[in-house]
This record gives sequence, structure tokens and C-alpha cells, in this order.
Amino acid sequence: MAIDSGGGGCGGRSGAKRQRVDEQGDRCEAVDEDAVPVDRISALPDELRQRILTHLPLKDAIRTGAVARGWRDLWKGRWEHRASLEVHLRSRDDPRRELDALAREPRPRRHLDRFSLVVDTCKLKSSELRRFIEYAAECRVEDLHVETRRRTLKGKLNFHLPLSSPLLARLSLRRIGISNMYYKGAQPFRALEVIRLHSVSIGHAPFTKMMALCPNLLTLDLRHCKCGDFFYSVAMPPNLRSLTVTYCDGIASVNFELVPSLRSFRYYGDFGEAPFSSLPLDTVLSDLDIWFTRSVSNQYIIKKFYNSLPKDLSGLNILTINYNALPVVSSMPSLNLHSLRELQLLMFEMEAANLADLYLFLKTCQCPNLERLFVQFLGFNYKSMEGSTDEVTEEPREDGLDNLLMVKFMNFNWCRAGVQLVSFLLRKASSLHKLLIVSPCVTPLDLPDVQEANLLLVKEALANGKIMLSKSDDAATQPYHSEHPF
Repeated sequence: MAIDSGGGGCGGRSGAKRQRVDEQGDRCEAVDEDAVPVDRISALPDELRQRILTHLPLKDAIRTGAVARGWRDLWKGRWEHRASLEVHLRSRDDPRRELDALAREPRPRRHLDRFSLVVDTCKLKSSELRRFIEYAAECRVEDLHVETRRRTLKGKLNFHLPLSSPLLARLSLRRIGISNMYYKGAQPFRALEVIRLHSVSIGHAPFTKMMALCPNLLTLDLRHCKCGDFFYSVAMPPNLRSLTVTYCDGIASVNFELVPSLRSFRYYGDFGEAPFSSLPLDTVLSDLDIWFTRSVSNQYIIKKFYNSLPKDLSGLNILTINYNALPVVSSMPSLNLHSLRELQLLMFEMEAANLADLYLFLKTCQCPNLERLFVQFLGFNYKSMEGSTDEVTEEPREDGLDNLLMVKFMNFNWCRAGVQLVSFLLRKASSLHKLLIVSPCVTPLDLPDVQEANLLLVKEALANGKIMLSKSDDAATQPYHSEHPF
């Protein structure tokens, strides 16, 4: 980034020479007139440069970090200079007054990176909501967030996409209806790459039209939405790479037959409503996150689940699975997970039966290249476990854990099954470098129902430094799916 000011500088101009200011603004040297343009912007104070960045699209503002070291991360402060606007309508606020204030702003409107509208009053009408959205579109907003915080507003207000918003890249809606959207004359939102809907009621027609208007959508995140039985018949954007479906009502299945680009899939909910029946056979997933709210023992359903998944999971790098889904996956024949590098187990129940399911999973699934294992418990407790872990047999594949380098237990509660699992990993993971245990109790407990051999092995690993205990979680060693979409 450079400008030619025509004069001034560190030492002024002299003939065919001009002064060059370095990126810190404190050194000058004479160079030929045609050699290097004057970079006087880098010599400006940070505050002034941040104001300059507010007039650039967000992506271009970030790229200015390549200009010089002094520009790196400078774009992060641009929202402090009115590139971001949040309107919070509380119970005493008059929406018309806020709208009048926005209407008085000069045209053309300033550019906004982000516009956030939080509604905490019953006074707002759908027509006024549309005016707020139209203002954001006039500001060429890139990140749009609309949220209502009163349940009585959820069915009252309807969100409408603006007719045109060429720079809109991210849309986030929470507790609002999308039942009757107006699309006549709407232009495709070609820059829109991320849509996140939380506690949103949306019908078949508006969802179909929304997807059709977002041809370059990469991420679709649906959480606690009331969707109706329509997803099977909706053609999803062809470039969709990431889908999250969490506790959504009415979803029977999702039609991904035209989405071979899907790489990330996360599903949390009832197994019987899991939207797997249309996953294309040629989909190559790189990460998969499965959470079933109830245990499943029906063999017909398990077989249907297996037949609906892509047959080739050899490209899967990351898998997160909860204790209810473990026996389902373990029942699948010849599951090839040769590319799996990270496995996260959400063991929010840790009885003897759950430990047996875990051992069966490690025996059945072929994941010889596993490097990182994360095991998360629900919390700390001392209640006795049901069933005897003495009856749980350890039958893993001989080469199943040879490449395991790091194991981390989160919310470890020193229960009998948990200690046995730690001992099992210490014996079977020959390449293990470190085993991290995050627990409010950093001293191994002499629990009477824990096998002495297991407890002695754990204490020995603590003494030689192979096990590291901590009361606080380290942000540097987090699983890929560290944020659970509950």
C-alpha cells in the first residue's frame, strides 16, 4: 500500500531523489525517484491507520498484514472505529427512534463489517425489523446477526433477507421466524459462505429459496431449529463443505446427493431421526461428530445406519463420538479408519458396560494411525459404578494403538472404569509421549474398588512424569471438536 504525496517526508525532496520511510517510521534513506514509491501510510499513527482500514472490505483489511510488520493484526481494532454497530432494543426503547437516527446518517452509507440487532422488547414490528435489515444492506454489511431474547417474539417477528447485499458473507439468526420471506427481485448472495440458525422456525418454501439464493454457501449450522419434514426434498448448495444439525425437530433426512463436496458433518439428536439416509456414497468426509441422545440396540436400525453412511471412510481424519453411539459404530463390519488421526470420546456415562463398548470399538475399528485421543467425562463424582470392571475383557487389535502419541482426559473423576482405562492405555500405547489428566483432584485416590495393579501403574506413571495432572484445562491441547453444539 503506497501513496505519492509530492512533498514533505523525513527530509523533503532534492532533485530526482525522494525519502523513503521504513515500516516503523523512524528511518529515512535517499532513493531514486523511479525506484520505490513513498509508503507514507505506514508512517501514520496506528489509530489513523485503523480508520483507513474501516473503509476496506474485511478480507482486504486482513490482507494488509502483508504490507509490513507494522500492519499485522492492525485490522482487529477496526471495529472500535465504527466499522461494527450493535443495536440493542431493550424494553423501554422505541424502535422508531433508533430507526430515525440511522435514517439521518449521510448517504452513501458507511461500510460495516458487522451489524448486530438484539431485540429485547415486544414493541418491534416485522416492518421495522425489515428496515433495520435494509439499513445493514445499504452499509454493505459482511457479518449480520439478528437475535430476539423474548419467547413471545419468536413467532411474532419474521426475518427477510434483503433484496441485495453483495458483501454479506456471514448470517446468524437466533430465536426468530423465517416462515414467509419476500424474494421478488432478490439478487443471489454470492459472497454468503456461512449461515447459522439457532432456535429458528423455518418452513419448506423459505428454506428452499434461501438455499437457492446462496450458491456459494460453505457452512450451514442448524441448532434447536423447528424445521418440519422438508430437508429430504431440498437441494443443498453444491459447494457445501460443513453441516451441523443439532437437536432440530422434524428432520427426517437430508438430501446430499448433489453435495459430493461435503467434508464435515456433525449430528446431535435422536438416533431414529438421524438424517443419514441420503448421504452420497462418494462423499469423502474428513471429520465426523456423532452424538445420540439415547442408546440403540435394534439391529435393523443399526444396519440401516451403516448402509446409509458413505462406504469409504478411509479419508476420515477426525472422529468425535459419544457413549451411546459407540456400540452402533462398533457393530459395523469392516469399518476402515486408516486415516484417523484424532479420536474424541464423550463418555458422559462411564459404567462397566460403557468401558466394554469402548474396548469393542478399539478392537473392531481399524485405526492404526491414531495419534491423539481425547476422553471427556461429565464431571467429578465418587459414586460407585454399576457392574464389575473385572469382567471387562481387553481385546484390542495388536497394532491399534502403536502410533498413539498423546492422550488427554477431561473432567477425570477417578472412577473405577476411568482408572482402568488409563491403565489400559499405559500398557497398550507403546509410543505414548504424554497422558494429560484434567481433574479437580490432582492426587490419585486410594479407592477400594479400583484394582491395585491398575492404581500402581498409574502412580508409577505419575512418578516418572508420563502422566501430567492439572486442575485447569490447557487451551493449547484442545480437540478439533472442542465446542459441542448442545
